[in-house]
Amino acid sequence: MSVIPAATVILVRESERGLEVFLVKRHKKSSFMSNAFVFPGGKIDPTDADAETAAARELFEEAGVLLADPAPDVARLAADRARLLDGQVAFNDLLAAANLGVDRSRLHWWSRWVTPMQEPRRFDAEFFVAELPPGQTPSFDQKETVEELWITPAAALERQAAGELRLAPPQLRTFHELSALDGGIAGVIAASAQRQGHRAAICPRIVEDEGGIAIVLPWDPSFGDDALPSGHVLATPPSKFVWNGSAWRAM
Repeated sequence: MSVIPAATVILVRESERGLEVFLVKRHKKSSFMSNAFVFPGGKIDPTDADAETAAARELFEEAGVLLADPAPDVARLAADRARLLDGQVAFNDLLAAANLGVDRSRLHWWSRWVTPMQEPRRFDAEFFVAELPPGQTPSFDQKETVEELWITPAAALERQAAGELRLAPPQLRTFHELSALDGGIAGVIAASAQRQGHRAAICPRIVEDEGGIAIVLPWDPSFGDDALPSGHVLATPPSKFVWNGSAWRAM
């Protein structure tokens, strides 16, 4: 079974409530993660130079935020996004016409997730953190996504636990990581710099758990072979997510 390369952006901003993360809700008819709140992202296209380009393109398509150098003309973004979504122009051509390039300095590597082998559709996704550029306002695309939300990591975890916010394990795990950090966006970027040198792929396993199913991460005691060592920079709690029939519960 082939694994599809993908890229995802954890878009963040500072607010009166602290660090907030942008989520979009997948359409109920989406082929992957339907009805779930996710970070903007998708598969890497053949025309994408690399994962960073794919991340920037997906963020523009799904959230309308363009990470470009020099700073883009904000007044043009909505029209350019509409042309891109309608297939009237390719992302690279759109950038070239405006003498823009992807601003890779705004993309900070965070993690790499590979879908468990048992799943019928598998992705190998690079996750990047990016701060919302000045003057830009994200919005869902009304095609693949039908709702949007800015939320703090703590509130996301609370709403997930209460069954009010459907999150997949990668998103849930990321919110646990972000909630443990101090210093707002500066703290997140500092953590990203620490993780840069440890780009181990997180390849969860699906296991039976008390009559149900669970997903275990490579540093969980039950993971078995190929586990990451306990001292690895990624090896922090939680390490297991149990399906309770309607949502994933972190352990």
